[in-house]
Amino acid sequence: MNRRAFEIASWAALVAGALSAAAALVATILGVLALTGSIAYPVEVRLGPLSFQSGISMPVTLQADVCQDADISAQDSASDCFNFFMHPDEGTWGNASDRQQDADVRPTSATLAGAAELATTGGWSPLVAVLVARNVIGLAILSGMLLLLWRLLATAATGRVFGSRAVQYLRGIGWLIVAGSLAMPALNHFASASQLGYSIEAFGIGPNLAPLDSAGYPGGINIAHLAIGGLILLVAEVFRYGARIEAEHRLTV
Repeated sequence: MNRRAFEIASWAALVAGALSAAAALVATILGVLALTGSIAYPVEVRLGPLSFQSGISMPVTLQADVCQDADISAQDSASDCFNFFMHPDEGTWGNASDRQQDADVRPTSATLAGAAELATTGGWSPLVAVLVARNVIGLAILSGMLLLLWRLLATAATGRVFGSRAVQYLRGIGWLIVAGSLAMPALNHFASASQLGYSIEAFGIGPNLAPLDSAGYPGGINIAHLAIGGLILLVAEVFRYGARIEAEHRLTV
């Protein structure tokens, strides 16, 4: 039963890895066409009844304090803080237009993060090249991990869990996670819009969107992802030790 489950999981990983590799290839082709002026983002490709959309985006953030008091009747006046209030369940808001934070836990600030979808005019652009490269690298790393997982699960389905090949596959997955956790924040920071010479302008009263660059490399590294990669490398060493013990046991028998 376990081997059957490993076989099904391995085929699922293979399909997912192949789809990720195909997406990376398509993203590369579309990126080259966009950088040579043949097309412009966003792109929509139709293959019969199927359609495929591709675009580029940049991370943005919106950060502001939360209002501690406000007049809800002043709907047209701009505010430099978020009107987001918390009240105790037993409290009554009343009919007054004034609102004040009166719960035992009060919001003080908020940071919202998302992506700004970009449109291009076609032709060479360093920012477009970087964004396309970031997407392709991310898809390539994902595809590599899934294909290594496919081989690992296929090996486990044969009953050779502790073996040199399983160790190699685990190491590959671990190193890909580590590489991705180091490379992507560096790319986001050193090749961001501001680093490439674009001036970002935000105006008007109230909270404004701002580009979300990596918080000073290497400060923007995701420690959790790095730790997961290190943990997988540690598990690979456990598998290597198990493979050596199994080999010694076979020689003894």
